[in-house]
Amino acid sequence: MTAAAPPLAPGIAAGLRRLKLATMRQLAPELLITAKTQRWAPEELLRTLIDAEITAREASNARTRMKNAAFPVIKTLDELDRSACSIPGPALDYLASLEWITCPAIKRHELRAAQEDREISALSGR
Repeated sequence: MTAAAPPLAPGIAAGLRRLKLATMRQLAPELLITAKTQRWAPEELLRTLIDAEITAREASNARTRMKNAAFPVIKTLDELDRSACSIPGPALDYLASLEWITCPAIKRHELRAAQEDREISALSGR
């Protein structure tokens, strides 16, 4: 049986609390032991802690958005009864793929922004 990981130094724990990095604060003691025993590079430890924090925040934000939306029932496309749906299957698949989000208007905007960047670079002599 493994011993419990020692707590973080008070200054580190307080800093993580002040920066509102709850997931890092929670995972750091155990990950520090793992990193030391498995001889992780410091970057690997940081990457793991940052990835965990980002994942936790994204999940929390998604829960908050769903709660604030106040949907009466949460449903996904996987639960959709395609036989009762009036949208043709190929059209529904296309919509579900979200490929339509990269529509021509967005591409035009991206091209315009790239052109502006080139013009600014030319003017500044870069």
